[in-house]
Amino acid sequence: MRRLLFALIGVSVILLYAFQISSCKDVSHNINNIEDVNNKVAAPHDLQEKQNFLDTLRASGIHNACREMNLDFNAVFGPLAEKINHPYRQYRWSVSRDEQGNPVIHALPPEEEMGWTPWERWSLKNNKAIRSAWILYPIRTPIKRGILNWYQLEVSDQLTPRLLLTPENLVAKLRSARVDVVAEWLGMDFNTVFIEPLDSLAQKIYGQYRWVVIPHNLAADGPVIYALPPMNKSDDWPWESWYTDGRLPLIHHVHYTRKKEKTSGIWTEGPGAPQRPPEIFGHTWYWYDDPEMLPALSNR
Repeated sequence: MRRLLFALIGVSVILLYAFQISSCKDVSHNINNIEDVNNKVAAPHDLQEKQNFLDTLRASGIHNACREMNLDFNAVFGPLAEKINHPYRQYRWSVSRDEQGNPVIHALPPEEEMGWTPWERWSLKNNKAIRSAWILYPIRTPIKRGILNWYQLEVSDQLTPRLLLTPENLVAKLRSARVDVVAEWLGMDFNTVFIEPLDSLAQKIYGQYRWVVIPHNLAADGPVIYALPPMNKSDDWPWESWYTDGRLPLIHHVHYTRKKEKTSGIWTEGPGAPQRPPEIFGHTWYWYDDPEMLPALSNR
């Protein structure tokens, strides 16, 4: 009887020990799973980038100005922090006061885009918040005493930053970047060059580009239209530019990071070069001139 009792006790101890080991393994497995999920949900670099941008806005007085204006900081400006590579991160953000002493929030574009990319302002009109956009070019009124005057491009009670709005299609995206205005200034028909030659796939691809207008001294200080793809796709999606140098009516350059059949030259631009979009720095570009002026990915 004693032997049977001892045998039962021994079996119980073994089973209990085995259960404890199994439980520990399960707990360890669950902890590992939680750690994996956390890693997927929160990328530390992205969170830090987001926090840094929000800190920049707060340090610039934007958060306090929003409270004075009864403006929802998180609703209007918070989404900008989610756009890790959004151009608004390159803007100069600040707060001033109007004649009545009310705060005015400013989003000033990078120096190279100044005057063509709108300077945005949030202010109060009749105690209600509005957003306005201001530009220099093309010059609308005669220059007096050598002074260029900013003029209002638009004013709206739609407070979302202008370039954060999702365009309905490629036409809307290019118009928002003022490509249509510059195309007319260069003597090009906007629809004939930039829209009609593109099939649905090409429009979808160019819809992922950043379109921006930047003046350049090689363009006789006139505007250059830039079409800039995600740079991790630039082996097959080119960045392109349209302008005039004051001698030739129109010039269209096409650039890839991989040599193509049409390649006629190799070119690099040093970091921080003036009057250039920052996306093109740090790459070797294989380029050619396109006399047809049509986007490189169009149906020719």
